[in-house]
Amino acid sequence: MEKLINSLKKLGLSRYEAQAYIGLNEIITGQANEIAEISSIPRSRIYDILKGLEEKGFVEVERGRPLKYKAIHPTTIINDEKEKLIEELNNTENKLKEIYNKDLSEIQAPVWLIHSQDNIIKREVEIIKKSRRKITIRIGFLLEDEGRAMLKAFNEISRDVEIRIIANPICYINDKKIDIIDLFKKSRLNNLEIIAAELPMMKLLISDEKELFGTFAHFTGEKDSIIPETAVGVDNKYKDICQNFDKHFIKQFEQLKSMK
Repeated sequence: MEKLINSLKKLGLSRYEAQAYIGLNEIITGQANEIAEISSIPRSRIYDILKGLEEKGFVEVERGRPLKYKAIHPTTIINDEKEKLIEELNNTENKLKEIYNKDLSEIQAPVWLIHSQDNIIKREVEIIKKSRRKITIRIGFLLEDEGRAMLKAFNEISRDVEIRIIANPICYINDKKIDIIDLFKKSRLNNLEIIAAELPMMKLLISDEKELFGTFAHFTGEKDSIIPETAVGVDNKYKDICQNFDKHFIKQFEQLKSMK
């Protein structure tokens, strides 16, 4: 009996409510005094307890004099509670996943991995939107729709943020060609400069010399076509590393620019 009471308490019932519901299941339908007696509940409390059970959907009330109470079938109760619990767990999971992926910047650890193409692009967009001074990017490849997502983010930040990109002219993802240079040049953003170069198949985005986000993926075939499901992002906040990579980027960018 004690285990059954504890189980019902997990469904939101008080101890007396659990006792009353168990007792009512023994007689199916009964008056308040009958339920109080079979449940060992003080008669002075039984009406409030039964009212609580009605509000929570565990009993039905047959109006009349005297009032009669009928237990809702346990299968109906359990199935309803299962659905509520599963829905609540699913909502909790989705909210926690959203917080985990959205608010990684609040985590104290300076380096972590991000998996899946969607999460990688989402994180890059978040980093871009937080930038206040400058963004430098080496683009060896782009994931599908990544370029458009970046451009949308570029358009949402201040034009005072300098954006400098060194990129391979083209790349392939699932054997589909992406014209990287053409894509960004068409944006005509006056705070964006892009220069073509031969780069390894990786991507490094540095924001304000404070955060570096690198993306790596397997590629295949003569065209080095990216396999998107293998993509992994590495988010780094070691200040010295970010500054060092940014310094080398600026040096390479100016050298390439002088050669044009």
